[in-house]
Amino acid sequence: MKKLKGLVSLILVICFIFMASPITNAQEYGSYLEAMLGFMTEMYYEGLTDEEALTATLKGMFSQLDDYSEYYDKEETQSYINNLNNTYQGIGASLQNDDNGIRVVEVFEESPAEESGLHSGDIITAIDGKSVVGMDATSAATLIRGEAGTEVKLTILRDELKTDLFIIRGSVINKSVTYRIEGRIGYISIDSFNRGTSKEFDIAIKEINKAKIEKIILDLRGNPGGYVDEAVAIARKLIPEGIVTTLDYKSENYNDQVFYSYGNNPDYIIAVLVDENSASASEILAGALYDTGVGFLVGQTTFGKGVFQNIFSVLTPKAYSKYRKKYGIGYVTDIEWMGHHGVSPEEDEIIGSVKLTTGHYLTPRNKSINGVGLKPSLVEPNPTNPGGINLSQVTPVKENVELHSYNSDVFNAEKTLKAAGYMDATADRLFDDKTLEAVKKYQADKKLPLTGKIETATRNKLNETLNELRKNNDKQYTKALEVLNWFSD
Repeated sequence: MKKLKGLVSLILVICFIFMASPITNAQEYGSYLEAMLGFMTEMYYEGLTDEEALTATLKGMFSQLDDYSEYYDKEETQSYINNLNNTYQGIGASLQNDDNGIRVVEVFEESPAEESGLHSGDIITAIDGKSVVGMDATSAATLIRGEAGTEVKLTILRDELKTDLFIIRGSVINKSVTYRIEGRIGYISIDSFNRGTSKEFDIAIKEINKAKIEKIILDLRGNPGGYVDEAVAIARKLIPEGIVTTLDYKSENYNDQVFYSYGNNPDYIIAVLVDENSASASEILAGALYDTGVGFLVGQTTFGKGVFQNIFSVLTPKAYSKYRKKYGIGYVTDIEWMGHHGVSPEEDEIIGSVKLTTGHYLTPRNKSINGVGLKPSLVEPNPTNPGGINLSQVTPVKENVELHSYNSDVFNAEKTLKAAGYMDATADRLFDDKTLEAVKKYQADKKLPLTGKIETATRNKLNETLNELRKNNDKQYTKALEVLNWFSD
């Protein structure tokens, strides 16, 4: 019962800190919680440890606040951070089911998979000697992932020859920014705001600036948000001097944060593509561009997540009691101990973390968009993906390619062919027999020489087909191009 009282006292302090109004009769409330925890641990049919009882209580407490607040144990915390950072431990490849095993769809740049020589289009038939024929891609990915520094053996089928690849797993970072330059317009897509997204953006904007381009399509469709500071760092590269956003905290213990841009940027004209899944940090960036007159919005009304969360590490009951006894005051989070007493709890003194909604943000014009979203100036229907291809991510083919070529031009040609209905196979970077068949079918239909190669005439025609596909299937992108072309270079 002594341990149970420790759990109750920790829960009570969390209640005092985070509940909207204080509990007037703490002893009575503590007695009630103690009885409830005792009832739960006594009656639950599988039995509960003290830590399990505390975890269940904290999860229930925070999950009831709103859709975004939550308690995580230590393992869940690490998983959440990895997801937020878009990182994981593995080899760096996307996979798909295949009749002969597991097909490698894409190998990520600078990944262990790329360094080992794994190719898009390879068929994995076994992992560490275990056959994966008939296995789904998700299960195969679980077998491949593992601690960085450990080795995994993949048996692959390439050009009808089997070979073994030994790959040392590492920490894989999925890039969140893609970009290209088409004519006098730059295109930048941001999937999410992870740690490092602003650095990826810097590479893209430097290339666009080098080409002296000031008309940009910024694609934030489907971007769920992420780190606020990453979105702010990007806004600072685009908007004039002034406010980017204001974080308005509910607690009087936190000062509101006002983020500024310091100007000195080119006079960009930015078409911002948004949809109903553009949320949180992506709305901060879109709102800053719109309110400062740098950008106009095209697409659908955004999600309307105008609140933000902070993550707090939570002490174990033992650590809480230790520090309370030493300092005569009870705090349950590391940030409180560090802020008030300069105390940094040890790793083993942390039981988990709380992700808590702590305030709402405002656009440069002091608008709150929570529950409302940002309404585009130009409303256009969401795009369709013919053949499962996201056309905004397809780049025009730049170089000639032929059988056995392996590069990004093959990848883009295959995606265009698949979107146009000439290819059933999954697009990858390898020009194989299936690609050859699709190219010949396309050439015959377009009355081009039946070379089976993508040379100048076929390449130009494919790029025309890509533009036509975009026009018919992605009216948001097409409208953005149309409006940007009204402005002179």
